[in-house]
Amino acid sequence: MAKSSNKEKKPLRISIGNVNPRKNLPLNRVTTTKYTWLTFIPLNFYEQFRRAVYFYFLIITIISFFVNITLSPLVSLLPLLFVMIVTALKEGLEDYARSKNDKIVNKSQVTVIRNGNEEHINSEFIVPGDIVVVTSASDVTCDLLLLHTSGAEKMCFVNTANLDGETNLKAIHIPHNFTYDINGQNLDKACIICEPSTSDLYRFNGRIEFETTVGIESNPGPIPLEIDNLLLRGVRIKGQGRVLGCAVYTGMSTKLQLNSRYTGNKSASSEKYINKFIIALIVGMVAVVLILYMIERQKAAKVYPSMYYLGPPIDYNKILQIFEDFLSFLILFNYMVPISMYMNIELYRVFGALFMKSDLELYDEKTDQPCAVNASNLNEDLGQINILFSDKTGTLTKNQMIFVKCFTAGKNYHLQNIQLYCPDDNETYELGMMNNETMDFFVALALCHTVDILDSCDEKSGETLPELENLIPSEIISRYQASSPDEKAILEGCAKLGLIFKDITDDQIRLGRIFSGTNASDLQFERLHVLEFSSERKRMSVIIRDESGVIWLYIKGAESSILPRCNPTSLIAQTDEQITKYAKEGLRTLAVARRTLTESEYDAFVASCDNINIQLNNRQELLAECYQSIEVGLDLLGATALEDTLEDEVDDTLTALQEAGLKIWVLTGDKVETAFSIGMACKHIPQVAEVHFLIGITDPSELEKRLSQLELGIASATSKPTCLVIDGTTVSALLSHLPEQFTEVALKCQAVLCCRLSPLQKSEIVMRIKKTGKHITAAIGDGANDVSMIQEAHIGIGIYGVEGKQAARSADYAIAKFKMLQRLLLVHGHYNTERLAFMVLFYCYKNIIITGCMALFQVYDLYSATSVYNELFLWLFDIIYISVSFTYLAMSDKHYNEKTLLRFPTLYKGISHNQLTSWKIFTVWIINGALQCFTIFYFAYAVLNDNNVVFNNGQTADFSTFGTMLIMVLVIVGNLKIVLVSHYMSYLNFVFIVASIFAFILSTYLYNLYTGSSLYHVYSMFLSSLPIWLYIIICTVTCLLPDFLMKAVYDMFLDPPKLKVEKLKRVI
Repeated sequence: MAKSSNKEKKPLRISIGNVNPRKNLPLNRVTTTKYTWLTFIPLNFYEQFRRAVYFYFLIITIISFFVNITLSPLVSLLPLLFVMIVTALKEGLEDYARSKNDKIVNKSQVTVIRNGNEEHINSEFIVPGDIVVVTSASDVTCDLLLLHTSGAEKMCFVNTANLDGETNLKAIHIPHNFTYDINGQNLDKACIICEPSTSDLYRFNGRIEFETTVGIESNPGPIPLEIDNLLLRGVRIKGQGRVLGCAVYTGMSTKLQLNSRYTGNKSASSEKYINKFIIALIVGMVAVVLILYMIERQKAAKVYPSMYYLGPPIDYNKILQIFEDFLSFLILFNYMVPISMYMNIELYRVFGALFMKSDLELYDEKTDQPCAVNASNLNEDLGQINILFSDKTGTLTKNQMIFVKCFTAGKNYHLQNIQLYCPDDNETYELGMMNNETMDFFVALALCHTVDILDSCDEKSGETLPELENLIPSEIISRYQASSPDEKAILEGCAKLGLIFKDITDDQIRLGRIFSGTNASDLQFERLHVLEFSSERKRMSVIIRDESGVIWLYIKGAESSILPRCNPTSLIAQTDEQITKYAKEGLRTLAVARRTLTESEYDAFVASCDNINIQLNNRQELLAECYQSIEVGLDLLGATALEDTLEDEVDDTLTALQEAGLKIWVLTGDKVETAFSIGMACKHIPQVAEVHFLIGITDPSELEKRLSQLELGIASATSKPTCLVIDGTTVSALLSHLPEQFTEVALKCQAVLCCRLSPLQKSEIVMRIKKTGKHITAAIGDGANDVSMIQEAHIGIGIYGVEGKQAARSADYAIAKFKMLQRLLLVHGHYNTERLAFMVLFYCYKNIIITGCMALFQVYDLYSATSVYNELFLWLFDIIYISVSFTYLAMSDKHYNEKTLLRFPTLYKGISHNQLTSWKIFTVWIINGALQCFTIFYFAYAVLNDNNVVFNNGQTADFSTFGTMLIMVLVIVGNLKIVLVSHYMSYLNFVFIVASIFAFILSTYLYNLYTGSSLYHVYSMFLSSLPIWLYIIICTVTCLLPDFLMKAVYDMFLDPPKLKVEKLKRVI
């Protein structure tokens, strides 16, 4: 195992240019199919037989070839084959469609440079080391290390929407201090050393090594490679004539393909009750078989020997004979297990997913995003959610930031158009008239970011700043490309005040200044280094050299990460106090600071970074330590406050979900004050709620004491809802020391707000609740930091966010707006839960009525394991005679219309915890089926027992007539029962019901014309017999009368009164 692990982690060595290619290099061929033409049948059938029910039927079918000669093996074989073939065709067609798409991708033409010559080849023949030419507006076909661009700058812009869904363009840079030899000379001397490919889209560790001076003026030694140097497969080049890149990862090893693989396997809670019902039916079947077998043994001992005409008695005590007799009954009653139910469930789920995708109320016209369903097997669990975990930023809020306030030089300022307003002295100022300390603060904001500017106005986003009109170059600002909306909002705010981030070329930054309508001279800076933001660091820094040659480190981030690193001054306490005030207003805050660096400090830092950047293992951890060593001794400049407006109708949505019985937990990385203010504004925390705070507590004994007090408070506050507000530090301590007690207490609260959480803590909380096994959880979010939480929950719901589509791509369901969650759960969740429950229960019912008659018949055929039905009926009953009509109803039935479900969210409580499939309801269906099969059987027995001359020509009824009488009533009763149990009947429902009954009559009539059939001419006489038709009518009415009376009583007395008017308004 250790050797295998080490072999997997061995670095890759790729020769740039691939002049002397090695053998067996991986091709760029992409395969997303599950099967080949040779493996399709064996693999698909193997996967299907992994289902216990399918395997059981296979064994029964094999056994039926050797025992129970009264029942053809085809009775078991044909339904099994039909279900398996339909399932195989469905998966085969889906796989064939994937195969055609793979062929289109693999056969696309690309240009590569080999031995100095350009060649046009199929994409699938690219190998690592090839120099690939990519033109503007074309997709990158494999993961490439950027070597050359046609522009003067050593960078290009790419659109990464295919990877992470982010619409902002990103800059990809040529490795620092590397110049590609356009003639390709001696490139075989340069090698890329990198880690094997991983699914992490935001990490790449490698270096370029040289044997001699290659492609550069002088050999600088190893050149570090980062993710900013890598063109990933699926991105699209923007704004460049063409670029050259060296293939690093190809085919199925590209990061895009590694992210396209299935990451988990979730099963719906419905599987539990389906399995329980199947087990109950099997146990019932075995019990019936044992009883009938014991009676059969008793008959064999006492009755058979007296019947001399049956020949010599059989020794029924032989082991082989006992085994054969038992299996004969088992084969006869295997029809009690509904094998075709699984096929119909898959069909129902496909249509359920289609209904969600085509729902115009779940379609966002602005972004052209319909609802996405990535896991249709979880459809019914949308109606079972008890706990909803939600992100805040971008989920409850729009993640569209506006720079509204700031605190610097000891004063609080509001941004008003192109001026700063100070409420302390009620004065308005222009930025150009402010003191140096305030100007330094805004210069820091204009420099400390990673925003890029597009080269061409063709790529601009269309955003403008109308407030400035012609005072600032709004065309430049409209071309800002930022991965974070915070940074873009801050730069736009600075631009309104007249300090404009105008240009960055080769790390040379130019800031424009327009004060009092006058253009001042631009400020020039050189960006030396960027210390990237991470969720663990909660801050980012840039190292800048100003026009005087002074080196500055500018830093911004969460105040909890910045303030402890600042030199102690009175400004720290003032800033912290003002940040708290901002947070209580629901504003997002950042602290800003700076420090100077000496040349020796900077050189030491660069040397340390260069050494770390050529490492392939633990590079991120080592860099974080290196960054931390220099981000100390800071001078605090101030703080910013950004407004993030609430999503549309978020308060109504949360209120409706709480009325539906969902407990909502908001998990966010924001400050407690900010999150609490937003929670109150969006009604996550009710105004009348009793709020308990657990902030900054790490001592286990104190935590236990506070939890006990909280539990007592919840028990005493019976009239008020209880809410819990807790921070990340306390959550970490609770999960480490008191996880069970924390979970128990938190679940008693109506709402929980967890602040300052890391992505890992979010997933740990979800996992903790899941482990209780009592709740179905759902998690909703919009960003990459929500992915772990979304994947951990029973149901993950992603939102197409401003920061990208990572969450939507990783989720089971994806929507464009948070408000759509109300319809997704209360409407589609309700329908899917009700429909599947009906389908499963009706399947069990119909199998009981058909096998019940066979069991009763054994009393009158000396327990010989003979089927009372013709084999034709057994073949078609489960496929045509009744399944079509009730399957259509199961896919379209609506107990309440959409408006009613949205108007009365409490209806959701009636379907939660799988109440529609309780043992009580299951038993009622089974008893109903048993009573009906007794009625049908003994009515037919009574008709034929006293006088079996029922045909017009005076001919007596035979065994085939008896079975036909039973099955015809079964088909009619089963189809008409659909009318009584339905809540929403359309013309199509009636068409399917009539068509199913007519299909039985037509198929039986045609079969009865076949001279070789056991029904020859029986059904022709059957249809002309008045006694038989009277039996059919009377028996049908008798079977369905109790159902009709119960439905009338329910509609008149048991249905909620406030819904009657709504039901009358239902549009059919």
